[in-house]
Amino acid sequence: MLICPSAGGDDCRDEGRDQGSDGQSIGNCPFSQRLFMILWLKGVIFNVTTVDLKRKPADLHNLAPGTNPPFVTFNGEVKVDVNKIEEFLEEKLTPPRYPRLAPKHPEANTAGIDIFAKFSAYIKNSRKDTTDGKKGHS
Repeated sequence: MLICPSAGGDDCRDEGRDQGSDGQSIGNCPFSQRLFMILWLKGVIFNVTTVDLKRKPADLHNLAPGTNPPFVTFNGEVKVDVNKIEEFLEEKLTPPRYPRLAPKHPEANTAGIDIFAKFSAYIKNSRKDTTDGKKGHS
């Protein structure tokens, strides 16, 4: 089960991302969208449970204390780190039934994670006028 944030104005792990305003849809959380896309590309039938973080249910605190969605539950185990969830899905959902989506070279995955992190930081920046094309290069 994929558990994602839903309430408009509340966010997943990405401060300032607008989620589904109807309290049900996944919205713009890049982390939820990333996991949703992986599952969809693999052709997995799965359940999505959306959570209104303004009215977070008590059982959610017990399920994954100290963290916000998205996270995945599988056979009673809770996975909360998006990168670890992706690795877990690739490990469990293997060919021939499911396509392999992980890159052949681990360095490519590391680069992808870095690009995703920088892109997430860019899209959550509400002051685009302060974004300089030279920033973020090390």
